[in-house]
Amino acid sequence: MSSGAILLAVMSAVTVADMLFALYFRRLADRVESGETTSATIDPPRARKTARLLLINAPIIWLITALFSFGVIPSGIDPIKF
Repeated sequence: MSSGAILLAVMSAVTVADMLFALYFRRLADRVESGETTSATIDPPRARKTARLLLINAPIIWLITALFSFGVIPSGIDPIKF
């Protein structure tokens, strides 16, 4: 594996983890707003804001990393070649 492929694989795993955390935060905010006792420290608007930021920014950062990995944006790493 070239360094571009390793970078893309690691960033893909991080992006999936970020998306799962975002869905967890949204579900947690829904549970708190419905009156279920989950945690006294959860603020639903802030949890939703964090989830929205993760859902929007994680794919954008993944796309930029993919451009680096495939050599579209020149960098010092070995690009992925087919």
